[in-house]
Amino acid sequence: MNAPPGCPVVRFDHHAAAFARDPWSVYDGLRAARVAYSETYGGFYVLSRYSDVWDAARDDETFSSDREVVLPATGVGRLIPLNADPPDLQRYRSALFPYFTQRAAEAMAGDIRRFTAATIDAFIESGHCDLICDLAAPVPAMTTLELMGLAPEDWAVLAEPLHDLIAYPTEHPNHESARAGVWAIRERFAAEAAARAVAPRDDMVTHLLGLEADGTLSRDEVVDLLMMVTIGGFDTTMAAIGSALLYLERHPDERRRLAADPALLPAAVDEFLRFEAPVQGFARTVTRDIEIGGCPIPAGETVFLLWGSANRDPEAFERPDEVVLDRRPNRHLTFGVGGHRCLGAHLARVEMRVVLAEALRRLGDYTIDAEGVRWPASVGILYGRAHIPATFTPAPQERDALPPPIAGNTAR
Repeated sequence: MNAPPGCPVVRFDHHAAAFARDPWSVYDGLRAARVAYSETYGGFYVLSRYSDVWDAARDDETFSSDREVVLPATGVGRLIPLNADPPDLQRYRSALFPYFTQRAAEAMAGDIRRFTAATIDAFIESGHCDLICDLAAPVPAMTTLELMGLAPEDWAVLAEPLHDLIAYPTEHPNHESARAGVWAIRERFAAEAAARAVAPRDDMVTHLLGLEADGTLSRDEVVDLLMMVTIGGFDTTMAAIGSALLYLERHPDERRRLAADPALLPAAVDEFLRFEAPVQGFARTVTRDIEIGGCPIPAGETVFLLWGSANRDPEAFERPDEVVLDRRPNRHLTFGVGGHRCLGAHLARVEMRVVLAEALRRLGDYTIDAEGVRWPASVGILYGRAHIPATFTPAPQERDALPPPIAGNTAR
């Protein structure tokens, strides 16, 4: 449909290469307009100010997640609980919640350090690596599989189609093969569920099957939840780690400060998440006629909530375009807000904290080949680099210094 009177029309395309190069100036213009209408991808409205995004994300009754949250749709099925409204939203979140508490996340810190140490050991003697492919990608993927009760060493097999699905928009020739690869992962998870039904284990898959047995979940919903945990756990934290490492290399004083005072890491992690949100936004469907900032939005229309823009809103943050390592308070919207706030927020923070600490300790003098830094074909779903080549002073492996695995990392 055409935008109604009172709502400016913009050509906002979050999958465009120009957007990847500089989304922040685009957001400045969008916030000045407050509400805008883009004719791309069938047409949708854009909310970019912190207060508007905050209010909409907390109003599930008016801003529904049931239809589609990714623009354009990925075509890989329902992404629950992301793609759900109450009361189903609470049912799905409750099923996963025991694995994503602060306690459960901290209990995995030892395993995360093991994965990080082994990953760094694989390249540290060479003096060069790709900070995305060799570090930022494998550690969150292995952590996610360990959390689920699956084999961490299989991370690359699952990661490749997921990376491709996110990297290639629907019109790209590689999208269809990536989508087929993700459906193959779904079939693998269905087989895992069937195997656990015969031989239960103490893991997430068996836990979800128990909820199927008591009528809380269907088998399809069990598989859907496993898919969402995988999609959410692999690439978002990868992108955030890569962005933080790139920033620190470009700001040596900040890198030295963080290396000298690791107590700053928790606050710094949240600031990196605010500064470059790995997921820039999600869509909602309006369930009734509303008006925001003088712009009428009819029922049934799609509204895109821009976390990335809200995080740079000068009305909400002082010096929004600067990284302030010890920024407090930091009420960024990178994990969303309200009923759909990211379940994996605690785990993502622990992963970032551990990986950054180990990278600063063991790769402390790393330099990045700026010419070799590459974006994926699209940042419409994930905002992060595809390649960050780096060199550093070679060092010995630390295999003998690895801590033992932490038992019971799925503590509830």
